[in-house]
Amino acid sequence: MIRLTRKTTFTTVTLFLLLTACINKPVDVLVSADGTVLTGTLQSIASGTAVFESGRVDVPDIGRIWRLDGTTQSGPVVASDGIFSIGTFSASSDSLYLIVWGNPDLNQESFSVDAALGWLDTGIELNQGAILSLHGTGTVVSETGTSTPDGQEKFSSSVSLVPGATSGQLVFKVGDAGQPVAAGSSWIGESPNSGALMLAVNVPLEGSLEARGVYSVVVNAAVIAGQAGTVVFYPAGR
Repeated sequence: MIRLTRKTTFTTVTLFLLLTACINKPVDVLVSADGTVLTGTLQSIASGTAVFESGRVDVPDIGRIWRLDGTTQSGPVVASDGIFSIGTFSASSDSLYLIVWGNPDLNQESFSVDAALGWLDTGIELNQGAILSLHGTGTVVSETGTSTPDGQEKFSSSVSLVPGATSGQLVFKVGDAGQPVAAGSSWIGESPNSGALMLAVNVPLEGSLEARGVYSVVVNAAVIAGQAGTVVFYPAGR
């Protein structure tokens, strides 16, 4: 069993929201290892230094980019004119969720989520505030038809596993009593509460004779709040 915890009573995402709430428009935000906060527009990242209009901060050699599509990439980060690169990979600022340097262990695992078996306990234990991303692929069939992880256009009925999500949609919850979340083919954010990460396909309740097929789901999870030496960058378009 893998347990991811945080060491502070607040999260870096909360800090980001507090900062942006104090200004009139979204800005880039960087929180350094010593707590220094730079805001404004990021001009560049090169040779271990992030440069803002208001100053510059040293960053560790290796960073990890978390993208809005739920995928993640690690390596030396270079940025210029709103384009971020790690090796041969590049992405625009508006496709990023955040970048973390000095981040401790990343838990990355893949799971097969069977449409006919209800909730799958992944064995990944999360504390509230851990960064979590899901990326799902595949096709399943249920009483309402064929679906990808994004689900079908029509909403499911009250007898579905998660009535508020669409038929066939990939869903998750944290803890047995956690509120289910409609993830779709990609989801990234903070763990809404503490407990075991559980995945499912939103079809009529467990035991359906019609549901068949599996989604392949890649899970990434890590703690960034309160970790010594961690530098975090939040793009304005996040």
